[in-house]
Order: sequence, then structure tokens, then C-alpha cells
Amino acid sequence: SNLNPVFSIYTKYFIVPNQNKQKYNQSELENRNTDSKIHEYTYNIYSGFKYRFSQNLDVSTSIALEYYKMMDYKKWAVYPMIQGNYIISPSHILQLSFSSDKTYPDYWVLGSATTFLNNYQLSVGNTALKPYTNYSGNLTYILKRKYIFRLSYSYKPDYFTQMVYLNPSQLQVIYNFQNWDYMSQFGLTSVLPFKLGEWWDSQLVLNLMLKHDKAESYFDAPFNNKKWIGVGMWDNTFTLSGKPNIKLELTAFGQTEAIQGSYIIRPLGGIDMAIRYTLPNGNAMLQLKANDIFNSKNPHTKVRNGNQWLDMTTKEYERALTLSFSYKFKGYKETKKQDMDISRFGF
Repeated sequence: SNLNPVFSIYTKYFIVPNQNKQKYNQSELENRNTDSKIHEYTYNIYSGFKYRFSQNLDVSTSIALEYYKMMDYKKWAVYPMIQGNYIISPSHILQLSFSSDKTYPDYWVLGSATTFLNNYQLSVGNTALKPYTNYSGNLTYILKRKYIFRLSYSYKPDYFTQMVYLNPSQLQVIYNFQNWDYMSQFGLTSVLPFKLGEWWDSQLVLNLMLKHDKAESYFDAPFNNKKWIGVGMWDNTFTLSGKPNIKLELTAFGQTEAIQGSYIIRPLGGIDMAIRYTLPNGNAMLQLKANDIFNSKNPHTKVRNGNQWLDMTTKEYERALTLSFSYKFKGYKETKKQDMDISRFGF
């Protein structure tokens, strides 16, 4: 039988005063002292609707209207969402979704302060940084309730992320957030689980994407780059023994050459492995884990963009060996609490 339609509506209003200060004790650096104040105003009204047309088809939609103001930047925006599920048969399911939302910059990024990381590297704030919107759509086919195939597309106008810029007039490397024209991504994803008896449980995730990054006003080094990127993840769990309960976990990851703005990221990959012993009652577990066995997950990045010429390797020494023990006391129940949203503080 059909469900009664569900309709909801609500509104909210936010005011955020934000102040960033930087003060040097040395008199010769006083000209670098900064004190920036930014006020944000956000008004949002939301309406949602959900209805099940039949046992095989249900649809939910919503729309949010938002007004956002930060200093001289003002914008009205509409954020629609639609999601539908259609069960062709128990073995064939289709899911269609379209969503839109907004990502705001962290408060510390909006400051005007300059932080010197060392003699050559510095981080510079951006008081004019704007939020960016993410429009994304997915068409998913689920076969036999376990094999997943997905076609996806996302478009992010005004996208921002931290990047490196080489100062053309001084020997300086500047870390800074800037708004791009957009970042878009078209992707094909498949999730392929596999099980052999009771001793091998495996899942292979394959992703092929076409990424397009464009920024025509990025300092004096604009970029407009496209690239096909392949990513694979293979998770395996081997049951070495049922009694005692001993399992071996093996995970392999690989990625072809990728891009991020003007960055070119070389291919990378790695293997993690863990052996886990669980007591019969399930309350205690002992695990030995080796992370990045071959120390090969370190992304090597290069910039070849006009006069910008840079090579860097980050996150070295990811390899680690850890031994952990956990015990769950009987009758323990985790207390559910609502945490304060601190995502924009950069913690």
C-alpha cells in the first residue's frame, strides 16, 4: 500500500562575527601586525517532500533557498535535492539522486595574517575567499543486492583548496587558498564483492574518473587541466582459524597519475596488512597491523605551469607497525550526544 506523503518545512538564521589577530613582539615586525574582522549572515528556508508511489518506487525531494552575506559579498542561491529508488525486481535495483550543497572556508583561512613556516615558506590568509557550491548527480544500479555500478558527475563552481604558489619577485613559497572557476568530475565506479567459502571474503572497488580543474585568475599562473584518473581498492579478509578466531586482513590501494589544479601527482599505491585475534565471547581483540608495508603511499607532486616549476614529496614515513588491544566491558552502552560543529575551525 502507498504511504501518505510526508511534507516538512523549516527556516534558520545564523550570524557569525569572526575576528583574526596577529601581533609581533619585535618592533621591527610591527608593520606585519594584522587585525581583521569578518561578519557572516546566513538565512536559509527549507522545504521537503517524500512519497512512496508503490512498493517498488519511492521519491523524496527538497529545496533550500539561502541568502549569504560576508562583507561585500552577497548571494542568493537555490539548493535542490531529489532521490528516487526503483526496484525492478529483487535482483535489480535502480537509484537516481541529485544533490546540491555549500562548503564554507575555515575561519582561520579568512584571516589576513601571514604565517612564516620557515625562511622560504609562508602561509597567507585570504579575506575575500568565497564559499563554493557542489552540484552532484548519481545513477546507481545494484545487481543481486551486492554488485554496485555507479555513474556520477559533480560540478563545483568557485571551488577552493590550499595550493602552493611561487613568488616571482622573491625566493618564497606561498601556501594560499584561492577560488577557482570550477572543478568538475565525471566518474564510473564499480563495487565487486567476492566470497570463497568461509575463509576468504573480498571486495574490489574500481573507479575511473575524468577530472577538470580550471582557474583563469589564479595569480599570474592560471591553469585549465583535464585528466583521466584510475583508482582501485582491494580489501581481503582471510579466516585462518575459526577456533581460535584468527583473521588476516590485506588491503591494496593504487592510483594512476592525477591532477589537483596545476599539480601533477605521480602514480602511487600501497599495501596494509593486519592479523587479528578475537576472544570467543567477542569482548576482547588483539591486533598487529603493518601500515604501508613498502612505504609507497608518499605522493610526489610536481608543478609545471608557465614560470612555476616545483617538485615536492609529502607525508614521508607512512610505514608503521602497531600492536593494539581492546576490551569491551559487559553492559557498556555508548552515550549518544550531539557534538558542536567545529568543522570550520580547522581542527
